[in-house]
Amino acid sequence: MDKEPIMKKCNVIFNATLIAVFSVVAFANEPDLNSNPFLVEPSTQQQGAQVFSFKETPIELHENDKINTAQDTGYLRLALETKSNGFALVDTSQIKDIEKVIAEHKNGHELFLRSLKPEIMAAQSIADQTNLSQQFAGDTVSLDSILLQQEFITFSRMVGGNFIAGSGWDQLTQVVKNDTFGTVIIKMFSFSQSSGVYIDADAVNYYVNSNPGILYVLKDNSDNVYTSLSWADENQSYFIGIEKNINDIGLKWRFETLITSMWLYYKVIK
Repeated sequence: MDKEPIMKKCNVIFNATLIAVFSVVAFANEPDLNSNPFLVEPSTQQQGAQVFSFKETPIELHENDKINTAQDTGYLRLALETKSNGFALVDTSQIKDIEKVIAEHKNGHELFLRSLKPEIMAAQSIADQTNLSQQFAGDTVSLDSILLQQEFITFSRMVGGNFIAGSGWDQLTQVVKNDTFGTVIIKMFSFSQSSGVYIDADAVNYYVNSNPGILYVLKDNSDNVYTSLSWADENQSYFIGIEKNINDIGLKWRFETLITSMWLYYKVIK
């Protein structure tokens, strides 16, 4: 599975690599992302999002996570070009086929259900096993509300990642579709007291109601497009991937309505 440019989770779930941002980074197809503008380091990370320049303040992660540090800064070019031009011109191989991405998630989730989930749930309390085995630890009221308003159909909903006692799983992946956006992948990562994200300030090129994010609009010479946006607040990180240029006239304001409504409602109910 390709690494997503947004965030990286050390204890993994769907096969061993992350997701992210949701990986916020998880959230990205983003560019090759052996380099990652969003990194998650549960053992030392403070809860929420921390934004700083990876270049000025290098991050030392565990030995097996070094490949996900910002040693390869190709993502910076993509972020800067997206901000300057509305898109970044890339090779066709860097344009994600969303159906393949969905298939990879499903395959990884099936593996998770067969292997990791039973072992993880066996270690939980009887109450959690009974009530929270399918529960996302974060809040989805805002997401559910805006998806209903914009007439999205939900094709799949998968929870996984790390299990938080008394709350549920910290990662949620949904595949939805409507007439405006087509097929959309949405990921959410709920922070616990010992988890959060580092965001490379040099790559930040988008804000969702003052919350920092990284937008990639990747386009090839044949006009194939893949857009991904990852952002985070103090409670959760978010990722959206679609096969459309969200900077196109007529789509931009609809996209902004979708993402800002997710965040606004979440803040109100908290």
